[in-house]
Amino acid sequence: MGNVSLLNHVIHFILGILSNYYTYIVPVFLIYQIIDGYKFGYKVKLEGEKTDDIQMDLLLFSLGAISLRIFKGLIKV
Repeated sequence: MGNVSLLNHVIHFILGILSNYYTYIVPVFLIYQIIDGYKFGYKVKLEGEKTDDIQMDLLLFSLGAISLRIFKGLIKV
């Protein structure tokens, strides 16, 4: 998987969870991804000193948001 940081993945997942409570996180996160992607030409870069994987960032953010909803649904059952 190259240099892509596990910490980066954890942060995106936690931001996804927090987006259920603070709705302004979603547009700020998307704007950040657009700005961050510009530095890499909007291409996935998994190797080298600086890496970027926009698709993985969005996936983990979404999984964080959805996981909280699923967890709440399971507790109600």
